Amino acid sequence: MAIAKGAAILGLALLLIMFMSFWAAGRARAPLDAVARTALERQGNAYRFIELPSGTVHYRLEGPEAGPVVVLVHGFSTPSFVWDGHFAPLTEAGYRVLAYDNFGRGLSDRPNAIYNADLFDRQLDELIEALKINRRVDLVGYSMGGAIATIFTARHPERVRSLTLIAPAGLGVALNGNADLLKRPLIGDWIVRLFGTRLFYSAAAKEATSAPNPGAFLAGFNRQLEYRGYGDALLSTMRHYPLTGADAFFADVGASELPVLAIWGEADETVPYENATKLMELMPQAQLRSYPRAGHNITFADPELVSGLITDFLRVQDARITSAGAGGKPRGPLTRLESRQCGSCSHDTAQDGDAFEAGPPATEQ
Repeated sequence: MAIAKGAAILGLALLLIMFMSFWAAGRARAPLDAVARTALERQGNAYRFIELPSGTVHYRLEGPEAGPVVVLVHGFSTPSFVWDGHFAPLTEAGYRVLAYDNFGRGLSDRPNAIYNADLFDRQLDELIEALKINRRVDLVGYSMGGAIATIFTARHPERVRSLTLIAPAGLGVALNGNADLLKRPLIGDWIVRLFGTRLFYSAAAKEATSAPNPGAFLAGFNRQLEYRGYGDALLSTMRHYPLTGADAFFADVGASELPVLAIWGEADETVPYENATKLMELMPQAQLRSYPRAGHNITFADPELVSGLITDFLRVQDARITSAGAGGKPRGPLTRLESRQCGSCSHDTAQDGDAFEAGPPATEQ
């Protein structure tokens, strides 16, 4: 009897310790509030903030105001600075470029919400509305951002002119035993709250080695860890967002005439390149560009290659709009792009590689 009582007391004590450590870890970081954002702007560590009905969003918007609008959507854990190397080439090509931090990441709010497809779809819809973007956008999504972009396109086809997917999630991701453990109630929350920073930093440090500026990459990644709610947001996303099983949304876009470009590293260990087969089945109009030696980090590891592919693809859309008839529909079929050379790859592959020379970007109203 005494042994059982002692065990019960010990168990309660351990539960209390776990609860207190969980609570303390959550309070250890500063809130991402107006004071913090003012300081970030003053330090030159933030671009712009905008209040949306669902929360405050950190975003970057540059390029000629009359240019076609390109919206860049980042992935699961690393915020919008993954697109830093794309702003110069895209804006210099005449495009107005928007990148933003998804809720729970970067310097955007960490709302107390379920991080599912509806939340991220609503965030992008509200952002486009708040910025008064009154023409269709060219949507570019990387990793989880590819799933966000695809779901948005399926739900709001009237807002999208073209879709570019870079190693998109939504059709499956590599199996990870740690992820299964973190998805479990209570234990996953406790692990992320107490050890999440170390886990996330370790993963980011590996990614940073392939970035053009590893120090800047890690500094940008760590900045989001300084504020409450990052780990909780990622955990909720793991539990509720369709990183796999979003086939129906891909099929909906595939059933439309919307131009789609897919870019993939064949050495991707996060979103396996085998998924490209399923993507092409669901989106038969898609153009696929793949690179044998490139991995999941292709977006920020080789921005010159990726931004060049995006620009070439968008030039085709510009030309189609320019040559549209009185009814507003382009004349003739979409011409597919010729594969570009990749400096870090032995060769690259493409489908239907007809070259196309397009003129300057044309604004679609």
